[in-house]
Amino acid sequence: MRHLVFAVALLVVASAGISASFAAVHHAKTLTFSERFAPALELMAQR
Repeated sequence: MRHLVFAVALLVVASAGISASFAAVHHAKTLTFSERFAPALELMAQR
């Protein structure tokens, strides 16, 4: 019984992590190059 509960809990945690990573990838793709790297480009331009 403990093994079953542990397996179910592990599957829940794994599925939550996978869905969070897919959400992060989707959000990252919606940004343009300038939106992603604007802070870094401004710092490089100041040097």
